[in-house]
Amino acid sequence: MWIFRFSSNLKNFFRLLSIIRIILGHYISNWLTTGPLRFIFDPRGKNRKTRSERLRLIIEDLGPTFIKFGQIVADRPDIASEGLRTELKKLQSSARPMPDDIAIQIIENEIGASIDTVFSEFNEKHIASASIGQVYTATLITGEKVVLKVQRPNIRNKIRLDIKLLQIFARKIQAQYPEISNFNLITFIEDFGEIMLKELDFMNELSNMMRFTNMFKDDDRVYVPKVYSKYSTSKLLIMEYIVGEAPDNLANLVTKGYDPKIIAENGVNIILTMILKHGFFHADPHAGNMFIRGNNQLVLIDFGMCASLKPKQIDGLIDFLIGFSDKNPHKIAKALLKLTEVENLRELESLEFEIRELNQKYAFYTYDDVDISGLFTDTFKLLMKYGISIPSSLYMLLKTLVTIQKVAESLQVKLDLIGMVKPYAKDKIKERFGWKSIKSKLVSSAEDYLYLVESLPKDIKTIVTNFKEGGLQHNIKLGETGNTIGNTEIRRHIYRFGSIMLLGMLLICATLLKIFNVKTVIYKNGKPIMQEAFGNFPDVFFVTTVVISVFVVLRLMFRAK
Repeated sequence: MWIFRFSSNLKNFFRLLSIIRIILGHYISNWLTTGPLRFIFDPRGKNRKTRSERLRLIIEDLGPTFIKFGQIVADRPDIASEGLRTELKKLQSSARPMPDDIAIQIIENEIGASIDTVFSEFNEKHIASASIGQVYTATLITGEKVVLKVQRPNIRNKIRLDIKLLQIFARKIQAQYPEISNFNLITFIEDFGEIMLKELDFMNELSNMMRFTNMFKDDDRVYVPKVYSKYSTSKLLIMEYIVGEAPDNLANLVTKGYDPKIIAENGVNIILTMILKHGFFHADPHAGNMFIRGNNQLVLIDFGMCASLKPKQIDGLIDFLIGFSDKNPHKIAKALLKLTEVENLRELESLEFEIRELNQKYAFYTYDDVDISGLFTDTFKLLMKYGISIPSSLYMLLKTLVTIQKVAESLQVKLDLIGMVKPYAKDKIKERFGWKSIKSKLVSSAEDYLYLVESLPKDIKTIVTNFKEGGLQHNIKLGETGNTIGNTEIRRHIYRFGSIMLLGMLLICATLLKIFNVKTVIYKNGKPIMQEAFGNFPDVFFVTTVVISVFVVLRLMFRAK
């Protein structure tokens, strides 16, 4: 109804005014410190900021949607320059705490009961606050100490509104600047919106935690906190309270008897297991989302942002890293096509050559000195040069590998990531060519053929029935716009093509006749006479064919207009 559209447009308008106010405020502040009045307002230049710094500050003031957007852009070398990405990585998603009494009211609304009926103890003072939610500690009636993550009121509507505005901006930019069509901004915003809305649904995070718990149930190197689905909702997540040490405090870990090398190896192996074995991984494993506890065990938290890889992409990633290790450009090129799900590439030979040159850049590094971030960034830039779009899941994969590498570096441990991949590669090859995999493929193929056998008689019957009733009609769609071409148009195009082919053949024949119309000597009444073999026919035939061809071409050109 129009009243709902009016309400939605009004909200968009007021949010847009708020965005304009924030941007304008920063612009005025920048003008006062860098413009003609800088000698009055900032004579020593203490408040001057670079363009990247100003953009980061604006994004922080615009709120959680834009902060998360900036953080994602920071991991996309195809969108932002290196300087801007460095600055955007400083974005913090902290926010002013909401009143504790409002948070408690939300908790009670979500559990459908008072605090006292579910918790024997409840700390009414929050222990952490972020842009999306706030965190509290409590003890259940049954005695388990838990952490509560409660969502801010109306945050879902605010974020949806911001995403809608971003989509409007994206459509306007894409329409006005067609030269950026190689990068699909609209699709990028849609992917971002999907990530944000998933993160807002705490039941999605709960599902991820249960999935990881099942994946690592027999692995003592990692632990995922228990979740209490009985009390959790889309706006409230209740999980086990964990006591552990921060992984980025090296001195503290060593003092308490932990082994940094084992912690780093465990962290990398856990991430590789997620990616290469299960194809489902934690997409934000930074130090703030980890704890270390007894026996160098890692505890992972905050599973709101996770991503998946298809089996084909997993194979591609393994082949890419092994190909890089073996310095095999052909294998790397094929692996990259698997990763990006590109079936064929005309410039494959040129891509292989550039990959060989890229390999030379890293040829003199030991594998534990290779910068994974630099390697993948260089590779992605190379793919974009050939018009190959990079799936968003691969950027999340890059972020995950880079983040876990930074955690290892903070522990002052150098790891050979490529060497650590090889055992997973061997397992994957065994799995790929094992009897179980072959059996599964045979059964799947048999099911496809069985379906074909079952459906073929029905399809033939349908075709025959349609043919008897009124003949067969088929529409062909050409191009991205999906324009439908009917029988009449197909017939017209065939006639045109046939006419052109016929005229071409006639022109070739007329030309050959002129070439081979050689003069020969004949004797008439005993006298030698020079005479052409075909007489004047080749000249007449050639001129006539040229005239008809010109006429037909001009007619086709005017009809095309």
